[in-house]
Parts: sequence; structure tokens; C-alpha cells
Amino acid sequence: MVEEQNLLDRVKTRLPGENQVDDAFLAEIIRTIQDRLNLRLGTETLPKQFYSILVDAVIKMYRRKYYEGIKSESIDTISTSFADDVLKEYETEINSYIDSKKVITQNVVRFL
Repeated sequence: MVEEQNLLDRVKTRLPGENQVDDAFLAEIIRTIQDRLNLRLGTETLPKQFYSILVDAVIKMYRRKYYEGIKSESIDTISTSFADDVLKEYETEINSYIDSKKVITQNVVRFL
């Protein structure tokens, strides 16, 4: 997997106030997000330019830990709502990467 300890350290740096962060749980979320990104990108290994997106998405999934599946919730003035897809907000970057790979593939000259 992609520099898993480095990614784990980056995630933990972004969770400074969290008590008792479970490394095994974070590592599982990292693997899950990495697998999902690889599927969307059509890659076997995650391109380095997507590491920051991976870290962002891991933080979002981690913070949903106790609120899994909530669509919308309101208490006084506090409102909670989760997207179904934590990678949805990164569609522009994902599609740009896929489009750039198509252009590169189309410009390759093949000799028979």
C-alpha cells in the first residue's frame, strides 16, 4: 500500500484534539479510501498527487465514525448532514486526472 505510515502520520496530524485515535481503524479507512480512489482512477497504485485527497477523505470518514449513515439531523441551531460519497467533492480532480490519461493514451504512437 501507499506509504501507509506516512499517510497515517498525516491523518493523525490533522486530528490533534482527538483522544485515543485508533491506528488500526485509521489504517483501515486509509486502505478503503485508497481502494475507492484506485477504482475511480483506474489505477493499481495511487498517484502521489491524490495523497492529500486521500487524507481529506479519511478525516471525513473518521469523523463520521459514530454518526454513520446520517442524512440530516437538527438540534436547535446545530445541523448535521453527511454526503453519501466522501469522494464526491473531489470529482473535478478525479475527472481531470482520467481525462489527462485519455489524452496521453490517444497521443501514443504504436508501431506494428
